[in-house]
Amino acid sequence: MIWRFTDGKPGHENQSAALAEALEAMAPFEIKSIPIADFRWRALLDSLDEAERPALVMGAGHGTHGAILAVARRFGCLSVVLMKPTLPAAFFDLCLIPRHDLGGDRPPADNILPTRGMLNRIPADLPPKEDTGLILVGGPSKHFGWDEDILCAAIEKITGGGNGLAWQLTDSRRTPAEFLAALPGTGFTLFSHRDTGPDWLPATLATAREVWVTEDSMSMIYEALTARCGVGLLPVPVRNPRSRLVRGVQQLRETGWVTAYADWDGGPLPAPPEPLHEASRCATEVVTRFFPSLS
Repeated sequence: MIWRFTDGKPGHENQSAALAEALEAMAPFEIKSIPIADFRWRALLDSLDEAERPALVMGAGHGTHGAILAVARRFGCLSVVLMKPTLPAAFFDLCLIPRHDLGGDRPPADNILPTRGMLNRIPADLPPKEDTGLILVGGPSKHFGWDEDILCAAIEKITGGGNGLAWQLTDSRRTPAEFLAALPGTGFTLFSHRDTGPDWLPATLATAREVWVTEDSMSMIYEALTARCGVGLLPVPVRNPRSRLVRGVQQLRETGWVTAYADWDGGPLPAPPEPLHEASRCATEVVTRFFPSLS
């Protein structure tokens, strides 16, 4: 039995669900998802049958850390956190942390597994690619600003380039409300994030040939790379050049994983240089470390 604590934030739940699904695909685990808002740990722990007690507990987001540690201490079970914890990493048996969040040149501790970006729910086995393209629009953040005119001009050029792709565009919760009204009216089909369910993006990315993502959206960049799409970066102003997130995007550009709009020659975007599926890799690490009899 594995318990997965959730905090109600889609980005966090997406990551822990990706690991849970990869673990279920690898071994006969039973996953129990527990919303942190409903967690009354004393009553829950005292009422459990032996078969319901977890061998491992996991979660993403600071709000899950207390419950993870309480359950791990109560049952002596293993603890796994996704993303860099605000508590000391030594408190947990395994921390799955994006490389761009680690910093420094020292090798990580034995209980830290650096990941390429955030885990996501893109399936490992993908259907054939179709002649479709997808534009993913984020929004301003502490790392990146926003320039509506430059972004709209880039989208108009990409979708009007006559490359034979049918384009779709979706926004996010951070996208300024006025931006959609400023977009060019043709060249793509708009799908608001308010009208799409949690499975729409993974399914759409799975068949898309090319994806353009605003530079602020690190999680969506890695989802597109996991889906083996050619990935381009839509321009947004940098607010903090020393930010780890900004440096992480720059490293992707320098190593050929993505194409910046400023470097784009108008042709097809190149596919990622190698396959990427961090959820499967991390699930393999969990099983190998903690459940070797199942590997």
